[in-house]
Amino acid sequence: MKTIFDELKQEVKNWWVSLILGILYVAVALGLMFFPFNGYAALSILFSISMLVSGLLEIAFAVSNRQRVSSWGWYLAGGVIDMILGLYLVTYPVLSMEVIPFIIAFWLMFRGFSSVGYAIMDLKRYGTKEWGWYTAFGILAIVCSLIILWQPTVGAIYAVYMISFAFLIIGFFRIMLSFELKNLHKRSFRNS
Repeated sequence: MKTIFDELKQEVKNWWVSLILGILYVAVALGLMFFPFNGYAALSILFSISMLVSGLLEIAFAVSNRQRVSSWGWYLAGGVIDMILGLYLVTYPVLSMEVIPFIIAFWLMFRGFSSVGYAIMDLKRYGTKEWGWYTAFGILAIVCSLIILWQPTVGAIYAVYMISFAFLIIGFFRIMLSFELKNLHKRSFRNS
């Protein structure tokens, strides 16, 4: 199965989408860290909106690259899942406050495994020297998700800090990935 990196000989549009997502996740993480007492109540709103925006941006990325990326459907599916989850959470904020640790834990686990897969299956294969860092960020996201699942009742503040740390990890992964996509794109054209 071809991936986005198999198609780098053609222009990959919108590499910056990953950068925007990374900045969004880092901003959410910093907001939660600096305002922990208000964070849990705001977490439901922030997380809902970020999931909705994340889904819309990923859908846009998938649709704009459908001619160039053979696995664009997977990107589209991930975007649709994020968008539906975001819409649901925006619609029911009180319910989302009760179940948000579980939703976030499973979402982080999915994103963590995706990050590890991108790093090992794509970045390592294409000779990216820093693929180990990308793998480490993915593993850290998985570990954070397991901690949240293991101790969901530890308290709102602990959950806010764990969730903010996990958002920070995924945000850094997305930012690094955007620059790697840009660099791989430039490198493929220099070699042509």
